[in-house]
Amino acid sequence: MIQEKNIAVIGPGRMGIGIVTALLSSNRRLRIKLIDLKERAKGQEHSALNRAKHEIESNLKLLEALGNLQLAPSQLMKGVSFLSDLREDLADCAVIFEALPEKPNLKQEFIKRIEPLLDPKAIIASATSTIDLQTFWDVSSAPERIVTAHWLNPAFIIPLVEVSISERTATWASDTIKSFLMEIGKIPVTVKDSPGFIVPRIQVAAMNEAVRILEEGVATPEEVDTAIKAGFGFRLAVLGLVEFIDLGGLDILFHASRFLHGKLGQYQYKPLRTVVEKMERGEIGPKSGKGFYDYSNVNTEAMFNKRYRGLLELLNLIKTSETLSFYGGVQD
Repeated sequence: MIQEKNIAVIGPGRMGIGIVTALLSSNRRLRIKLIDLKERAKGQEHSALNRAKHEIESNLKLLEALGNLQLAPSQLMKGVSFLSDLREDLADCAVIFEALPEKPNLKQEFIKRIEPLLDPKAIIASATSTIDLQTFWDVSSAPERIVTAHWLNPAFIIPLVEVSISERTATWASDTIKSFLMEIGKIPVTVKDSPGFIVPRIQVAAMNEAVRILEEGVATPEEVDTAIKAGFGFRLAVLGLVEFIDLGGLDILFHASRFLHGKLGQYQYKPLRTVVEKMERGEIGPKSGKGFYDYSNVNTEAMFNKRYRGLLELLNLIKTSETLSFYGGVQD
């Protein structure tokens, strides 16, 4: 079992720090090795690891203050080793989370360097958000055990981890990493090996549109952020985007897309082929019995009531929270 072996996290940057914090705060008593492979100036060999240790402790203290830990941070920190050299330190590791900078050559060199040190059943899980698995295959002697495990920052808070696999990924590797992620409280979703996976693609599209709105002088940064927090983003914790299309009505998306494309002329507003085809078949959501989801055996009134309750619970939480706010912009 993974819990009986070590977990290695390669790279003491923001993502590596977040992953270590997530592993520790899962209260699974895991043995973790945070390894810094970067060559640093004389006298600075342990600077990044020392900084990482401080930030991990700070994260754990925050979680403790909010009642999210079963053990004290000082106890949890005993489960982490901070290392600046691989040596033989990966031989007993069940999973290696690679959190190096987004440089293909750097990641390829890492793969070539560590594979001879690994147990045959060790899984290499890259935290990349952009690099495809083929890049790793080109230098790997065992591509079947390489997956992408894309954590979202801050990794110790955001539940989602996107697990990217391909036709060369072994079933045991994908099943094991997803099972492990669930055991530590994460929510893995499986995606085919594709640049950007799910969240980065949607995120980049939304971010670019926000900047475009600023460039056109439609609204200020504060107004854009308030609109996202109090409207678009507020709903997404309860309704996923595809579900939102269905429940709002696919016909609404179709007509809104046509109007915006006609007025603004930008290609991203043009109705997509699937939307047009569903419109032609009358598959526009719960009111027709089918959209992207099948509603033929769904009590739609109960479904809507459940979503409304979720939104009201979220609204009440925000209203009573000392830290959450709909106010746009940067807050200290």
